[in-house]
Amino acid sequence: MSKYVKEMMMDQLRGELGDVRSMLLLDFKDLDAVSEHQLRMDLRKKSIQVRALKNTLARKVLADLGVDGLAKYLQGPSVLVWGGAGPAELAKEISAQLKKLKKPEIKGGAVDGVVIGPDQVEDITKLPSREELIGRVVALALAPVQRLASLANAPASALASQIQTIAEGATPDAEADAAPAEAGAAEGS
Repeated sequence: MSKYVKEMMMDQLRGELGDVRSMLLLDFKDLDAVSEHQLRMDLRKKSIQVRALKNTLARKVLADLGVDGLAKYLQGPSVLVWGGAGPAELAKEISAQLKKLKKPEIKGGAVDGVVIGPDQVEDITKLPSREELIGRVVALALAPVQRLASLANAPASALASQIQTIAEGATPDAEADAAPAEAGAAEGS
């Protein structure tokens, strides 16, 4: 392969990756063509990009991106995946797809430029998604407001119950006086 073609391939990979800092390296060996095609189609639906790599060229491009620690995982057939809603979602989707297919394996990856091993990718799948974390923060922020609203409504509900009692024909004081008298009569029996 000529130097010109290699440069074109590296420029294309640089252009596709852009400023991506989270990616996973996979090994697709022993995966038949039909399963690989289906995997690529499923990942494309989730906005996850898949690219087969030439290891020597990928080492140079990844070093340019600042994730040269991935070079140790670039041995044998390598496929790079990136994209999706975030690193946790990417790891979850890839892990779920690989469990379904049972043949490809995760070699390693990078999360925000920090190189991780295959075991750490599994740990990332246990993290909540970005949306879940935002929901938790919003719930924590709204909790005091909800409590304040319930405390503000408490006197109004007590007033409403007293008005309902008056409307039914008994005075609130008569009911309060009747309750101790009934308790005393029950004790005397």
